[in-house]
Amino acid sequence: MQSLPGIATPLEDVAAWQRQRGELPARDRLTPDLLALAQNGATILIGAQLGGRPTVGFGVCCRALPDGQLRILLSRSGNANVLAAIAEGSRVAATFTGAPSHRAFQVKAERAVIGAATQDDRPEAERQAQLFCDGLTEIGFTRDLAAGWLALDLGDLAAIELLPERVFTQTPGPGAGAELPR
Repeated sequence: MQSLPGIATPLEDVAAWQRQRGELPARDRLTPDLLALAQNGATILIGAQLGGRPTVGFGVCCRALPDGQLRILLSRSGNANVLAAIAEGSRVAATFTGAPSHRAFQVKAERAVIGAATQDDRPEAERQAQLFCDGLTEIGFTRDLAAGWLALDLGDLAAIELLPERVFTQTPGPGAGAELPR
């Protein structure tokens, strides 16, 4: 089934994964199209488990590192429970969703490492915040409301780094949730 231009289906995600996967070194967990989605203004949700209960947080930026890890920036003050769960060794899931297509994927890792955001993170965080804001206005948010996402306090940002171990398509439609095999 062919989707509308710019809109993907889970089955198209799987087909793209299979096409691109063979071209990548074994150490690379994510294909170029998924890395592009994660680093271009996607909504980033981070899930973990704290005290036997699920907790979720919101990331503001993702950077793909040369060693295959993902570096996700998030507000310390707004994500205290997620950071506490990660500090206690919780498994982590991060879901990336693009607007307006709703194309989405999720990565899972057994653990993540918490660090501080650095000045090196600032340009990418600002770029991705602007792209996120643009995506919100594209789907009908007012510019003023969307601009609230542009306020970044580097002093409040933490960084988590995780190595994706499993990848799933989360694009809505038949086949959503399918694992993208290695």
